[in-house]
Amino acid sequence: SSGINAEWPLRPGKVGVLMKNLEMQGIIVVKDQKKGVLMITEVNFAHPSLRGVKKLEKEEEEVEEEENIAIVQAFTCNAHVTRLFSLYGHKKGDILSRKTLRDNVITYIKSHDLADPDNKKLVRLDPLLSTIIKTRDLTAQWNQVIQKVESNCGKCYVISLPDKFPITVKGDLPPIQFKVEKRTGNKKVTIISNFEVFGIEAKELAQKLQHVMSSSAAVVPGLRTESNVLVQGDARRLASKLLIDEYKIPKTFVDSS
Repeated sequence: SSGINAEWPLRPGKVGVLMKNLEMQGIIVVKDQKKGVLMITEVNFAHPSLRGVKKLEKEEEEVEEEENIAIVQAFTCNAHVTRLFSLYGHKKGDILSRKTLRDNVITYIKSHDLADPDNKKLVRLDPLLSTIIKTRDLTAQWNQVIQKVESNCGKCYVISLPDKFPITVKGDLPPIQFKVEKRTGNKKVTIISNFEVFGIEAKELAQKLQHVMSSSAAVVPGLRTESNVLVQGDARRLASKLLIDEYKIPKTFVDSS
């Protein structure tokens, strides 16, 4: 990332929303400079969406970077928390980055003078915060307030893919899964599922696995409209290596156990 200062007057529903979405994707970092103005403080030039973009202050030779997938956990503004975040221009269904969520909560606490003057670790809870974090206590620790606000928002993941539009997955993001079954003649097959959400095409994956495994691989129907890949033999080790090394899927999202 590189430090940069740029102020952008907000146009409700346009530039402001765009900048918040870019921040949520990990492309920029913004700061509320003053009412109606957001300031870009950092630009992540390593992000897949900015591949090939040069920094103006330095003339460097272009370096070919690996195409990586960026997976960021974010939050959705649901009915339970909308009253709080609507104060900062968000509406029900909006996606909030963790930084935006924390900044909004901290701004609310400070602007409503809720910081406990006798104990810097505590926040005095007003009716709105008490309702959102579901407690009857009069005070709570700062980190507890933020964590409980997060837990009462909807959860989602934003998957940024090289040369493609980001994919938003609401709820939990299940990993790519492997299921080894025995078929006729006690022969093993491996069924690989849930890879399409990461932007991986079934036909392409089957072709690559066929080459890596030196055995047949085919696209088969999965749940609902998704496709699975069926590979002859136990493909867990080699398929996991392919997904992690070539497709750059984080190990956290490859369940080969």
